[in-house]
Amino acid sequence: MKEKELREAATCRNCGKKIGESRVPLFWRVTIERYGVDLDALREQTGLEMVLGNVALAQVMVSDKEMAKRVVGPIMITICEDCCTHPLGVAQLAEIGLDDNPA
Repeated sequence: MKEKELREAATCRNCGKKIGESRVPLFWRVTIERYGVDLDALREQTGLEMVLGNVALAQVMVSDKEMAKRVVGPIMITICEDCCTHPLGVAQLAEIGLDDNPA
């Protein structure tokens, strides 16, 4: 990580402190993405599997279609060493990171 990137990531998104304040020169960069299953694509794949009677054959016949689409993200946040053991849910992490990562 270059100096400019480090400066941009230097504040913990949970507690708001600079990463050096924990007295441990370590921090976490967490990337969060939320996906939703594309139900139309899923139905199409399932239908083809049922018609052919073979999952592997249906997978070959359908061109590498996206089965899930990104709904949120990527959201990248910094968590300091003091906060890394706090119980935070993924949705909570995404919410605190949305300010830095507008959709």
